[in-house]
Amino acid sequence: MGKIQKIKENKKIQDQFNQVSNKRKKKKIIMIIISVVIVIIVAILGNKFLFKSKNMINVIIDTNKGNIELELNRKVAPNTVDNFIKLSNEGFYDGVKFHRVIDGFMIQTGDPLSKDDDPDNDGTGGPGYTFKDEINPRSLNLSEEVITALQNYGYTFNFMLKSIPHKIGTISMANSGPNTNGSQFFIVTTANQPHLNGRHTAFGQVISGMDIVQNIEQGDILNKVIINNQ
Repeated sequence: MGKIQKIKENKKIQDQFNQVSNKRKKKKIIMIIISVVIVIIVAILGNKFLFKSKNMINVIIDTNKGNIELELNRKVAPNTVDNFIKLSNEGFYDGVKFHRVIDGFMIQTGDPLSKDDDPDNDGTGGPGYTFKDEINPRSLNLSEEVITALQNYGYTFNFMLKSIPHKIGTISMANSGPNTNGSQFFIVTTANQPHLNGRHTAFGQVISGMDIVQNIEQGDILNKVIINNQ
């Protein structure tokens, strides 16, 4: 009986050991699964942040009146944003004037010819090339009738883009007609301008310094454009 009892006790101890061991194994497996899930979540969030940071470009326009901070959106107008970054990095905009200011509408700049003291040719200059519009009129809720009329006038559209409307603080390309973008741009000042939708490539928004925008006068200076992330 003593031997049998001992065997039972040993088996009981072994069973208890196995239970503890199995619990530890399960706990370890659970911890591994949790760790993997955390890594996956961090990777997803990290990629999402990187994707956003590549598409959303923070910009400071330094003027003689103060700084204007904008967020440019590559998703809505990739070539336009890249052109703006290129010209800014080259110092193209350094010293240009706000050569056109219309009260209650917009302020316009970006013409290299405005750097001199001759105002007669201001508004006619550019970088020496032009590039196509980046507009999706359907995302701006324009009617098919208006879209057709614009196309007949010469506008070409990219219906894959998610264009943004011309509202207060929007930065957009100035042009002299369809597909004539260069370096000149404007910022909407005190009222939304829906009549510009479908006709100009909007590519960003003022996020700080609208008081500066609304205080700009014709002849004020754009000192430089600072690109904070590219």
